Amino acid sequence: MITTADGTIDAQTARPADHPVLGAAGLASPASLYRPLTVADTVEILADGAADLLAGGTDLVPALRTGRRRPRRIIALRRVLELRTRGASADGLIIGAGVTYQDLAGWSLSPGLAATARVVGSPQIRNLGTVGGALGTADPRGDLLTFLSAADAEVVLRSVHGARTVIVPSYLAEGRDPTELITAVRLPRPCGPQVYLKVGARQAASATVVSCALVVDRVRERVACAIGGVAGRPVRPVAAEDFARAGVDWATGTAPPDVVAGFGELVAEAVRAVDDPLPDDPRASVAYRRHAAGVLAARAAGHCLSGPSPVRSAGGR
Repeated sequence: MITTADGTIDAQTARPADHPVLGAAGLASPASLYRPLTVADTVEILADGAADLLAGGTDLVPALRTGRRRPRRIIALRRVLELRTRGASADGLIIGAGVTYQDLAGWSLSPGLAATARVVGSPQIRNLGTVGGALGTADPRGDLLTFLSAADAEVVLRSVHGARTVIVPSYLAEGRDPTELITAVRLPRPCGPQVYLKVGARQAASATVVSCALVVDRVRERVACAIGGVAGRPVRPVAAEDFARAGVDWATGTAPPDVVAGFGELVAEAVRAVDDPLPDDPRASVAYRRHAAGVLAARAAGHCLSGPSPVRSAGGR
């Protein structure tokens, strides 16, 4: 829990006094808490030095409580309303970094993203967790990251020097500069069926073990896939995507059973070839994840390419 007194913070400059943050064994360690009102104020604070960003708090607050993190500066983003918007333009969809999973769960403009958001964690996590938080944590099992990787999404980053946009795979590989703030995610409008499937423990709040996002674009005649939970970041099985694209009858948007099955086999091969596989853990072995990835990919292709198919999500083990 972060304790602060409103009277010590100037609403315009967002410059605070030091305040205690609870750490290990309930001991307080000093941290400066900033509560800016705008993106411009936020990036000015980041330009002054490294700081931890607090939005939903689903990752940072537990780390503060256990003492795993002892930041000297924390920037609370709840008052930055610019980060909590979403909308559409001629170029596609844009989602603010402060938008929560629950905000996305019923969003009709992006059914695939909505379907993914509905299977993230527990209701509490969906109510608090944000798009920016998911990107900032960059958990290789993250549901949202896997779908965004398949959807050819872009991350918008802002600093005092201006804004830049980077595709999700490049962002995950390179990270963000400590002086930058994630302000939004951009992605194309859906132009075909999309599916997100996952394998995980029965408890909703448990981490995803393996996941598969499949996005079919019937206008551009493209098939895009991302596999989560098998490597340090979501895997794009390019050979499998190319195989599926060549096997689809784009007049009907369907593919024969051998293409669907072959797609799953090629995805499994791509997962076997990754050079940074996640190690065995109590949830699953490396071998199990590889097998599950191929199975999920074949099921996803069956949903999207075997006839008229709504956007779907599924979980469970």
